Amino acid sequence: MNTDIKQAMHVEAGKSFGTAEANENERRWNDDKIDRKNQDPTNHYDKTRMKLNFEIGPDGKVHPLGYQEKSLEVRLQERLAELGWKPFKPDSKIQPNCCAKFIFGGNHDRTLEMAFGTQTVNLDKGADNSHLQRCPEIEQWAKDVYDWCARRYGQENIIGFQVHLDESSPHIHALIVPVGQRSKSGRECVMWSAKFGKTRYEYGQILREMHTSLYDEVGSKYGLERGDSIEGRNVSHLSKRDYIRKLSKDAKQAEKAVKGLQTMIRKLEREMLAGRNRLKEIDEALASGKITLDRYEAQKADIQKLITEYQEKLEDKSNKLHAKEDELEQLTKDVAKARSVIQPFRNHKVDFTPPQITEKVPLFGTDKWIERQNRLIAKQFTEIVRKVESLYRNDAARQVEAAQYNALADYGELYQLRRENKILSDTNENMESELNTLLGQLVIPSVRNMIFTVADALISGQPISVSSGGGGNSDSDLRWDGRRPDEEEEVYRRRCLLHALRLVIMPRKGYKR
Repeated sequence: MNTDIKQAMHVEAGKSFGTAEANENERRWNDDKIDRKNQDPTNHYDKTRMKLNFEIGPDGKVHPLGYQEKSLEVRLQERLAELGWKPFKPDSKIQPNCCAKFIFGGNHDRTLEMAFGTQTVNLDKGADNSHLQRCPEIEQWAKDVYDWCARRYGQENIIGFQVHLDESSPHIHALIVPVGQRSKSGRECVMWSAKFGKTRYEYGQILREMHTSLYDEVGSKYGLERGDSIEGRNVSHLSKRDYIRKLSKDAKQAEKAVKGLQTMIRKLEREMLAGRNRLKEIDEALASGKITLDRYEAQKADIQKLITEYQEKLEDKSNKLHAKEDELEQLTKDVAKARSVIQPFRNHKVDFTPPQITEKVPLFGTDKWIERQNRLIAKQFTEIVRKVESLYRNDAARQVEAAQYNALADYGELYQLRRENKILSDTNENMESELNTLLGQLVIPSVRNMIFTVADALISGQPISVSSGGGGNSDSDLRWDGRRPDEEEEVYRRRCLLHALRLVIMPRKGYKR
């Protein structure tokens, strides 16, 4: 058994799923977009292999990638609507999870073999792999993983199941809605805890069981061994910078969640106090004869019911607060550990025999005897010192090597940050130019009125067409895609105004509604 040929599975909780993410999974890109993506040294999208990508549809069969008319994020929103999904307010500090984002893969060489068999694959950027054909084994593996997901989460809750063969290693992206039943009504609803547990401990237990189940039902058929647990191992799938960013982001979210839960608890405590005060008031009203006994008992029952409900909610929020506080504490430790590159020197245990004089002192030639004994002791002592020195010198070399590696990594991150800063600067200049253009156009009353008329129509969802190939024409560069599923109201209005500006200032102005 080759223990290096392992399966891989990664799952991430999603609070939303945007258009960019959906377009990447379904490869709804043009050549320019692919070229821009490949400018990032960590990306490797092979245009000559994209035709080999595929997906498993709701019928459990193989289809070309992106064959469904509705995009991935639209299908997700429709399923969430069917389940009565209602996220928190946009300005809420915490949001519930509405989907699970899976990535399935395995050993690099084995997955390439399943996808292309004995065909030669050139993984260099820009290489021509148009001669490759997809092998049936990768399709069967994808079907088996799909069936495994369907058994666990329900076929109707698998929103997307895309298989990518155009990157370094073949892998699967699966977007799944976790569904459970409400305890009181029994109605189906979006419920992360029903499939992945209520605490981090439960989540870890479920993940371990998932890896075992995936191996038993799928991986073992394809020579993919069960993946190792990452607990206790120095495993990172992200760069140092991205890993620290992720930990810091998770810590900030946990901190916000803690503050939000603390606010909720204080509010519930105030409500309970108000309820108890209300009980005192109706007791006094009954004693003074201001209310009848029947009315008193009815009001008392209602107030006690509210207090009981508040108490249950308070206990629930307190438990969640405790769990979040533990999570925040662990994340804070993880961030501090990730930022530290210094490793302590080990305490080496050195086995040695202390130098000893084994010869008797002669009656004659004592000076020479002493000289000889000193040389022997010095030799033994030197050997011991050099042995200790060697151990700690190796430790020091390890520390230097680690520091050099981190220096190189930090330099690479600095280079990447400079590139990102340049992109952001260019974007800022473009936005500033658009703003100046907008201000210049708004000075002209007729143009100003036209811009606001078009923007209002876009915001309200009314169709807009502009002559000379603008707006709704299929060949226009200013096509309007409407409001995006995860777009906030303020962002949407601002985008409508900018789009209206572009329409109005086209060389051949003209519009009709």
